[in-house]
Amino acid sequence: MIEGVITSAKQYLSNLNEERLRYAYEYARDAHEGQLRKDGSPYIGHPVAAAQILTSLKVDEDTLIACLLHDVPEDTDRTILDIEKEFGSAVCFLVEGITKLSKVHYRDKMAARQIESLKKLFIHSAKDPRIILIKLADRLHNMSTLDAIPKPEKRERIARETIEIYVPIANLLGVWQLKHPLEDACFKILHPESYQYILSKVRETKSHREDLIKQSKEAIESVLATHKVNLIKIEGRTKNLYSIFMKMQRSGKNFNQIYDLLGLRVIVEDIGSCYRALGAIHQSFTPKIGRLKDYIAIQKSNGYQSIHTTIFGVEGSITEIQIRTLDMHLENEYGIAAHYFYREDQTKKQDQVKLRVQKKYEWVQKILDLQRDIQQNDRFMKHLKLDIFEDRIFVFTPKGDVIDLPLGATAIDFTYHIHSELGLVALDCHINGVQKSLNSALKNGDVVRVNTSESAPGPQVRWLELAKTNLARTKIKEFLKEKDKNELMIAAETLLQRKLEFFTDRVHKSLEEDEKIYLLNRFQLSSWENLLMNIGKGNLDVHEVMARLFEHQQEDTDIQENHSTLSFCIEIEDRIGMLGQACNIITQIGVNILKVESLENKSSNVLLKFRVQVENYEQFESLLRNLSKMAGVIQVMRENAVSTVIR
Repeated sequence: MIEGVITSAKQYLSNLNEERLRYAYEYARDAHEGQLRKDGSPYIGHPVAAAQILTSLKVDEDTLIACLLHDVPEDTDRTILDIEKEFGSAVCFLVEGITKLSKVHYRDKMAARQIESLKKLFIHSAKDPRIILIKLADRLHNMSTLDAIPKPEKRERIARETIEIYVPIANLLGVWQLKHPLEDACFKILHPESYQYILSKVRETKSHREDLIKQSKEAIESVLATHKVNLIKIEGRTKNLYSIFMKMQRSGKNFNQIYDLLGLRVIVEDIGSCYRALGAIHQSFTPKIGRLKDYIAIQKSNGYQSIHTTIFGVEGSITEIQIRTLDMHLENEYGIAAHYFYREDQTKKQDQVKLRVQKKYEWVQKILDLQRDIQQNDRFMKHLKLDIFEDRIFVFTPKGDVIDLPLGATAIDFTYHIHSELGLVALDCHINGVQKSLNSALKNGDVVRVNTSESAPGPQVRWLELAKTNLARTKIKEFLKEKDKNELMIAAETLLQRKLEFFTDRVHKSLEEDEKIYLLNRFQLSSWENLLMNIGKGNLDVHEVMARLFEHQQEDTDIQENHSTLSFCIEIEDRIGMLGQACNIITQIGVNILKVESLENKSSNVLLKFRVQVENYEQFESLLRNLSKMAGVIQVMRENAVSTVIR
């Protein structure tokens, strides 16, 4: 069984110790003797399959051995000390890292289990990213055999955990070789009908698409040869099934309307050749307006680099082309594993790659910082998703410096990213030359200048709600703790009242006395003033207060269905498909749309009023957050605030 792994490893490890790898296999096989997988196969098949996956990333010998042994300490009578004695401290460290992730004592809630496991993964892997590669390969093979699990709810739970945690990790590490098959395996379980539909459509168009790719490659090769561009190779590229599904969901388009089902990767010798190739291709084929993205000049937060353009290619087919160097290609495809692809004699190139790999791995330190600041599991997970796992945007200072922020970030987040003390004197800002308030949401490519004044009031309580990054929230809380008690309480009460009006439609109506008592008991606080002070200082999240209030309201009703009906409005630019896109976002979150209507307003924008049913406050917050990020959305507002924009 191990011979396939050895054969694959020998292709890139010239000094592979075959006997050591074979001995690790025999050691694991004997330790797992008599153990079977859910499908009835010998257990040893799992670590071998995971090791085979890792050979596609060209990992080193110790990583392959650790992968073969990763379940031994947990599932057999062999200990971690036995492994250290037999295979050395380096392998022992890797195996212990994987074992520690499985030694968490899980309790009732799935979320708590995920978060504790995730924390341990990040803490330990910060010392050696190979641990994450083993864990991802382990998870990928488990997902490929998920059909052997008889209970559908367990299959769905594992798939949801994978798509929410392991896929974002693979994305941040840039390991597409593992990310895409993980996504498709989850897609098959979580959306079986959509999976089968897209799979059948891809198969239907396969022959024609392959023919177009062949013709397109020949045409591009001819163009680049004419312009004397130093070409290494051209690869055909197709989107994985889950990517197609998500693009259909986001855009509201059907399968046949998705632009880049057909794509080419043009790999050239150096950066200069990348731009010459772009010019040559645009001279010979009509480019599609608005589809050019230069991730070489401004690389993505995970280190991804490439030029993207979309052209009307062979037979008028809309074709996405990615132009990159070989180094970029290896890093984009294999992420932190990319430096394994360089031989020892390429010392200079290897050092350059390692520096870029360090940049890819900076997010691990961000997570460790986040964990130190946030002890509660639920808040840690919330800010982890916002600060680390969310899509990123790039905005600019007036001098052209690039600032990397999560999608949905505001000028407040930008302010604290520039300097931790700038928020103390920030008054407002200019976005692309237009004066705006600090709570304005930022978009990709915005140029932002923060205007300051010594008379600025400083951070406000409501900034805690508007700030998206943990850095900004931490600094705001530090300032608020020093503010006047009465001022904080008034600000907190105003913030809570505004939330109450938005969520419950209680205009100018405060909480009932029994609701206040419930909240005090829920948060174990002695007085209402104490609760307001905790909100004002940032110790208690207003979203958490509203979530608990919603629970109380549900307990007091006789309604069997666990949902609440409410209305809200979004002001959005008038464009084709915007209603379908908004509805897709809402239904993806699991919210039921009861009614949609269009209202007249003072501008050329469209004002849409939605009546929906939500299960809990967290779902409503997620709904508002995702709608706010939608391209073209001006603002999301409660129904009773619409009078400001209606004619």
